[in-house]
Amino acid sequence: MEILQGELIQKTPGEWFHNQIAYRFSRLFDTFCQSHPELRFGTDNDGFLLDRDPDTLLSPDASLFRARPKADRPWLPFAPEIAVEVLSPGNSTSGIAFKIQKYLSCGAEQVWIVDPEKRTIEFYFPEGRKLAASGDEVVKGEGIAEGLEVSLVEVFWED
Repeated sequence: MEILQGELIQKTPGEWFHNQIAYRFSRLFDTFCQSHPELRFGTDNDGFLLDRDPDTLLSPDASLFRARPKADRPWLPFAPEIAVEVLSPGNSTSGIAFKIQKYLSCGAEQVWIVDPEKRTIEFYFPEGRKLAASGDEVVKGEGIAEGLEVSLVEVFWED
């Protein structure tokens, strides 16, 4: 479930490969957090409350964020430092553009858009910079993710 400017959006379960990719990012972030105790990771079950009245609550497929005092509410009242969105057939270009803009304008350092069909990852930054990776590239993390390496071969692996 997500809420976009006050409108409830039911998210349908992702396809198998989509879910595998999202899980791989969560596992990658979990491993990274073990050596970076100031960080936490999130899955698609975690909601980030980015706006109030009207509410915007987004649930990225995976996320990485700095540890903060626990909130008394069920949702995290901030943007993750890194939001990972794995594209699904039902995603619209305008919907993804809205999410990128919303995450970045609310404090995210990076938004990663993962395309399982094209096997690419696009990285968006607040200052307008955009990077893209494909093929057998290994992407080195920046900012909060410095020291993290993301192998596209491992992300998009299928047996």
